[in-house]
Amino acid sequence: MPKVLVTGAAGQVGCRLVRRLLCRNYEVVGTLLPDDPCAERLTGLDLQLLHGDLCDPGFAEEAVCGVDAVLHTANMVGDIYFQNNVIATFNIAQACARHADRIERLVSVSSSGVYPNDSHVLACAYHPVDELHPKRPLGPYSLSKLLGEEIVKSFALSSGLRTALVRPSGIVSGEAALSRWTVGFVGAILHHCQSSPRGELYLGPDSEPWLELERLAASPDQPCAVTGPDGKPWVYQLVDARDVAHGILCALEAEAAVGEVFNLSCPRPIPYTEAAATLAELTGAEPLEYRAPVRWVFDLDNTKARSLIGYRPEWDIEPLLRDALAVRAGESDGY
Repeated sequence: MPKVLVTGAAGQVGCRLVRRLLCRNYEVVGTLLPDDPCAERLTGLDLQLLHGDLCDPGFAEEAVCGVDAVLHTANMVGDIYFQNNVIATFNIAQACARHADRIERLVSVSSSGVYPNDSHVLACAYHPVDELHPKRPLGPYSLSKLLGEEIVKSFALSSGLRTALVRPSGIVSGEAALSRWTVGFVGAILHHCQSSPRGELYLGPDSEPWLELERLAASPDQPCAVTGPDGKPWVYQLVDARDVAHGILCALEAEAAVGEVFNLSCPRPIPYTEAAATLAELTGAEPLEYRAPVRWVFDLDNTKARSLIGYRPEWDIEPLLRDALAVRAGESDGY
């Protein structure tokens, strides 16, 4: 039975990945920070847990010792965690490289922020955003993810370590998906874009496009069927944490994954008109039809992962929203 290390095992991706591995009869070791507030996500699961900080090279070496593969999901979101993310990835990659003759695979989780595909912040070079898109990370967090990729590649070159990298889109879990198609979320995008002159949605320093939307809306939670000035809907290609876990497993098991990088996203870019209609059907809330002066496109092409490693994301808009509502009602655990 292969023995696999999952770093960040209690994270929103890690805890779901652990479950998938156990269902496939892997022996699982997981790392947790001391006093990890999310440790309860692993309650009742049959895995070995190691408590420590991956910024300690000794702990990283201990965690890697005796395993056949490493899935590095440990991650802290936010600019203040730049040093933590870079050092933790360095220590894990270095420990794996020391055992490159034994480690079958290191799969490291990066982010679509390396491009970025946030077109309201920085105009994309083209759409859809694929793995060849220029890398222009904005801010310490996205930079930490790109540096993490380079660290993994460097150790692979110097040691022969077999590696794969995945770049998830915006990850949601639990009931988080419900807020992404609302007036409040659309308004936040419109507000943010006016502080980003290099974005695709910038209208000028004196423009306040969110004010009209707020005036028309019944509440910030109202579903928003937003289109652009040409009538084409806004689109959003996020990803459920369970699909990210599935993609990491594909990168672990597929021979074609070695030395490659893969985007992970939901099955397709989701139009806001469709999402709002689906949310309205499931909740009875009346959607607001709103034509914005700009059009937002947040996409992340997963064709390469589909064709090379068998990535088959399951969580399209209807099942995603239906399950998020079930989580809110206490009828689903979201795993």
